[in-house]
Amino acid sequence: MANQTKCFFPASLRCFTFFFLLLTRGLAAPSGPESDSCSTLVQSRFFGFFLSSSVFPSVPCSWTLQNPDPRRYTIFIKVTKPTGSCVPSQLRTFQYDSFLETTRTYLGMESFDEIVGLCDTSAPVAFLEAGKQFLQMRKGPPRTGRQIPDEDGDFKTEYLVVGKRNPSMAACQMLCQWLEDCLASSTSKRPCGIMQTPCLCWDPPPQLTQAESCYRNGVYQESCLLNTKENGKNAGINGGWSVWGQWVQCSSDCGGGIQTRTRTCHSPPEESFLCEGVVEEGRPCNSQSCSGKGHHLSRSQSLRSLDNRKRDDADKPRSGQQSPQTDSASGEEWSSWSVCSATCGEGWQSRTRFCVSSSYSTQCSGPLREQRPCNNSAVCAVHGAWDEWSPWSLCSSTCGRGYRFRTRTCTPPQFGGDSCDGPEKQTKFCNIAVCPVDGVWYEWSGWSSCSASCSNGTMQRTRECSGPSYGGSECRGEWIETVGCFLGDCPVDGKWQPWSLWSICSQTCGGGSQKRNRICYGPFFGGQICPGEREEVRLCNEKRCPGPHEICGEDNLSNVVWKMTPAGDTAAVRCPANAMGLVLRRCSLDEEGNAYWEAPTYMKCISNDYRSIQSLTREHLNKAQRGLVGDGVSEVMTKLRVTSSDGTSYSGDLLAILDVLKNMTEIFRRTYYSPSGADIRNFVQSVSNLLMEENRDRWEEAQLLGPNIKELFRLMEDFVDVIGLRMKGFQDMYEVTDNLVLSIHKRPVMGHADINFPMKGWRGMVDWARISEDRVSIPKNILSTGKPDEDDSSNFVTGIVLYRNLGSILALQRNNTVLNSKVLSVAIKPTPVSLSSSVVVEFAHMYNGTTNQTCISWDESESSSLLGSWSARGCRAVLVDSFRTKCVCDRLSTFAILARLQSDLNMDKLQLPSVTLIVGCGVSSLTLLLLIIIYVSVWRYIRSERSVILINFCLSIISSNALILIGQTQTRNKILCTLIAAFLHFFFLSSFCWVLTEAWQSYMAVTGRLRNRIIRKRFLCLGWGLPALVVAISVGFTKAKGYGTPSYCWLSLEGGLLYAFVGPAAAVVLV
Repeated sequence: MANQTKCFFPASLRCFTFFFLLLTRGLAAPSGPESDSCSTLVQSRFFGFFLSSSVFPSVPCSWTLQNPDPRRYTIFIKVTKPTGSCVPSQLRTFQYDSFLETTRTYLGMESFDEIVGLCDTSAPVAFLEAGKQFLQMRKGPPRTGRQIPDEDGDFKTEYLVVGKRNPSMAACQMLCQWLEDCLASSTSKRPCGIMQTPCLCWDPPPQLTQAESCYRNGVYQESCLLNTKENGKNAGINGGWSVWGQWVQCSSDCGGGIQTRTRTCHSPPEESFLCEGVVEEGRPCNSQSCSGKGHHLSRSQSLRSLDNRKRDDADKPRSGQQSPQTDSASGEEWSSWSVCSATCGEGWQSRTRFCVSSSYSTQCSGPLREQRPCNNSAVCAVHGAWDEWSPWSLCSSTCGRGYRFRTRTCTPPQFGGDSCDGPEKQTKFCNIAVCPVDGVWYEWSGWSSCSASCSNGTMQRTRECSGPSYGGSECRGEWIETVGCFLGDCPVDGKWQPWSLWSICSQTCGGGSQKRNRICYGPFFGGQICPGEREEVRLCNEKRCPGPHEICGEDNLSNVVWKMTPAGDTAAVRCPANAMGLVLRRCSLDEEGNAYWEAPTYMKCISNDYRSIQSLTREHLNKAQRGLVGDGVSEVMTKLRVTSSDGTSYSGDLLAILDVLKNMTEIFRRTYYSPSGADIRNFVQSVSNLLMEENRDRWEEAQLLGPNIKELFRLMEDFVDVIGLRMKGFQDMYEVTDNLVLSIHKRPVMGHADINFPMKGWRGMVDWARISEDRVSIPKNILSTGKPDEDDSSNFVTGIVLYRNLGSILALQRNNTVLNSKVLSVAIKPTPVSLSSSVVVEFAHMYNGTTNQTCISWDESESSSLLGSWSARGCRAVLVDSFRTKCVCDRLSTFAILARLQSDLNMDKLQLPSVTLIVGCGVSSLTLLLLIIIYVSVWRYIRSERSVILINFCLSIISSNALILIGQTQTRNKILCTLIAAFLHFFFLSSFCWVLTEAWQSYMAVTGRLRNRIIRKRFLCLGWGLPALVVAISVGFTKAKGYGTPSYCWLSLEGGLLYAFVGPAAAVVLV
């Protein structure tokens, strides 16, 4: 048994090496610390060994074995402890599931230091079993105060990875041998580390000879074939016993007989030791009783044997023994008795002889072999024998690592026999259930080097957490510790402080100088001084000093004093008390080189009301950007609509309103806030208020800062995008105001109908929008690609904005060109890369008799155009008739018509009414004036109430004609145009009222109620008072809105103001 154990490991290793190499596969590296100076990771290996001197050449070092699959495999380790010096607690052995680098924590960690006991020399070998993902052996520095020996003892580690199901026979043979050695060396203080194996290690091997089975050289071979002939052949060649022969016939037919069989020794005499044992053996047979005489064989029933010593001389007789002989045949004398087959108890001796016969003699009679008992008097020693092992005891611990044991009883030896060999008790570890294990910190590592080579730095040290496992608490405290370190002051170079401010220029003009300096901070501790100059000088005010004629003198305008300012500079004063900011006024030179003051601009002035609204909006936007729900957004929108409806005081108010609306759009875009219908109406109305005629001059002033109108276009485009996102399902939305119409449509990409503007059935349309002939047609397939797999669920939002009077604000008139249509914007969200169809926009002309109709669109990239950001690219004009033009465009933008005025229609250039109007009004006025002169000349003859009424009627007509001629040239003066429109309204109504007065006077004369007074007061009230009352009421209700338009100084056709004239006039006609 000892010999088999000694050669077992090499034989097994040769047997299953190839089988296990087929099972190797690549696996991911484990999660673990990487702070070791050397580390070894073993993957996809199922057996092997290493020496500590090769794996742990220095400290710290680690060796990690990865389990391919803990559900299918178990790791077994055998550690042959060092025989030399050993440092306690320097080697740590543990298993774990994973490692968290951030907290330096091993998850599911379980230590094997108690089982290994590397420095415990009472057990030269330690065995352990591991079932987790990783098993690691780490050699670290010794504890503080321990000396490191010059030559550390070398130890050997063998590992074996065994499958839990159907393990190979070779692996089981090795593992069973380890288990046998582990249990044999186990004690109560040192239990066996192998708790259980997947192999059946206690079944005895089949009792087959080496030649008759696959059990050869101590290893069971898999898939082998037996060859009896070869085995017999090899036996005859190699020496030793041959195989047993067949059993011969029984020596007796009844009453009990003996069957024998023999074998042959093929060894020469000098190697007779190879044939120890009997040459012939027997067994009882035919034990039934005989009814008659039984038949006995004549052959001797004795057993023959061979001795390993030399045979005695056959001719030498033995004392006390005689060989019977016959006369007819001579028998050779008996050989010497063989050695007794047993040294004690009952044994046997045998001797043989040969029959020598001649031709004249008969056969020899008697047996050729004799047998006798021997050593019957000596008593054999009986050795001690072990009984069967008892079952394993229960585990000593209900959770965590415990141990269990089993015992056996030895039957005592007799007659000087040997006592039982082996342990009486075996102990091994057990682990029924896992216990919660709190995390425990390992010792701190050594301090790192200082992070700085000089001055203040830091040093760090780390420690690792063992566990926690199975619900235990985490390690408390920090895994890293930092302390300061100081290695002496570092040299500090000098550093310049920031430059001081430039000094005041030494000259106000004609060239002067300014100075500034800086201070060097440092150097310290041997550093370098600051490089560069301490003082810097530059020239200033190099422009020529202006002459007296090139300086604008002090001026008092609108109770504001403007101080003397050189030409080219801009003076600034505070805005009036109801606003914040600065009023700017520039001093310029005229063509003759004389300085003059330009008109002051109020672009930087914002009224207090708009400033407060702007502050409130920014507060709500700040809350929205932080994800807070801000109450009061609707109130701010309402306040903006009401305030903007009263007009603006400064051009800065327009820019403030744009800023407020832009911030509101960002607030509406937030997911938590959904604008209500009132918010949307207030927003659109606020934009409309921006475009009121009262704001035209302020828009022209605001345009001096740049094309600020583009901010309006961007604002409406973003508003369309936000409202489209808030729309549920496919629907339409319309908002109609005095100055714009907004139409928003949400449609699927694969639509079935075109989008037309305006749509039939609109309600709430104001007059100008109802009679507008501007049209837009957007094809249904404008975004489709024609692919059959187009996503039908996708949608897009279309926004169309029609501006009533934006053209007059843009002031695109150049020489003899004029904006000949309203302005219309088309936007689609999300913005498409390209359009598959063209957008068709049809405009109605604002001026008759124009030529060269050109479609223009807003293009921010076209900054070099003479029209600013308007471009004629991307659209082509198709003249429908002399009153309409159709624009076919392959882009989305803001569109309008630019046309050329005929020379007689260029009113800005001539500044005179048309010839027809002058002739008509002139002839009418002269005729009426001549009539008045005639009446006055003969007044004493025709003096009557009827004559007075006629003269007043003529005066009203003459006044109306004069105002018509003047009003045709005053459209750009808003105040004067409004006054002219109001007086025209009054005098036209007066004309009708004086006609009514004449009818009233005629009626009274016929009825005889006419008195002698020249004129009645009621006639004057009817002729002049009633028109004045109607005009006053109209101006009061409309706040003069609608009196005067960009084209003429008369009542606007929008808003219903025209009925203030048509109604009374129609009443007079009916009467």
